[in-house]
Amino acid sequence: MSTVHLLAAEGSVVEETSDIGWIPAIIVSILAVVGALYVLVSAVAMYLAPDALSQVNMLGPALGMGLPLLVAADFVNSWATEGFVVGYLVRGIVAVLALLVVQAVGSYVMGRALHATLWDHTVPLSGGERAKESN
Repeated sequence: MSTVHLLAAEGSVVEETSDIGWIPAIIVSILAVVGALYVLVSAVAMYLAPDALSQVNMLGPALGMGLPLLVAADFVNSWATEGFVVGYLVRGIVAVLALLVVQAVGSYVMGRALHATLWDHTVPLSGGERAKESN
């Protein structure tokens, strides 16, 4: 017979975490569900949008509200289980600020790219005709 060793169980340091209470669990659940709903509704709206520019515009609610709410849910969960840790607060603030910067820069770049008419055979996603350019 072979013996299987679990290396993680052989460590000498065991971290104790407390159970999360009812009120923090409800707050975390509400934040996570609302954030996930923002992302889901934005994804469905992106799928139903008629053109690429409208699809890019649908990223706003997901990146501006949905993901920061998920980051806040993670912060509240860690606060409720491990206590207040300044590093977790800094990590959450940096994550939300980075999301906002990436959203702004990404929307700008995608919007500029979508308005570029570099290829003569580009048509709208809705299957319509491309507007004729007047010279």
